[in-house]
Amino acid sequence: MTAPVAAAYMCVSQSTFLVRFASIGRKEGGNTFWARAQLDQIIAEQFDLTSIGAPPPELTSEDEYAAWKAKRNSARQK
Repeated sequence: MTAPVAAAYMCVSQSTFLVRFASIGRKEGGNTFWARAQLDQIIAEQFDLTSIGAPPPELTSEDEYAAWKAKRNSARQK
């Protein structure tokens, strides 16, 4: 999916989507794409659903999504 389609799929604005998930997109030429399986896994983690069979996306500690996820998890533990 392209950024506008993936953002709509995740129900966020394109700018918010890119802040959170730009680093897990895959470059192909001048385009960046996101796999629906990746996004489904993120949704499953966000709502504490059981695994849907897709492997979790590989993320680094500098990744905006990882930072957002860590912040969300620390807020839940309080």
